[in-house]
Amino acid sequence: MSWIIMGIDECGAEFRPRFPQYASEEEAYEFLAVAREEYQEARSLWVEELRDKAYYSRQRSNEYWEDDYDS
Repeated sequence: MSWIIMGIDECGAEFRPRFPQYASEEEAYEFLAVAREEYQEARSLWVEELRDKAYYSRQRSNEYWEDDYDS
């Protein structure tokens, strides 16, 4: 799983700060304080799981392998 920092700007639109994706949730939270310093105009910043193509492929693969159709 990968984790990213997301935010809401002063206009109420979501944005992704220019930070990399992180391997763990704890690592992302460590950089959240840095993001708050660099993006002071943000109304809110938070950490969330990156849901990209690989995420949905993993989810679909897990559903396929955990089904009972082949039993």
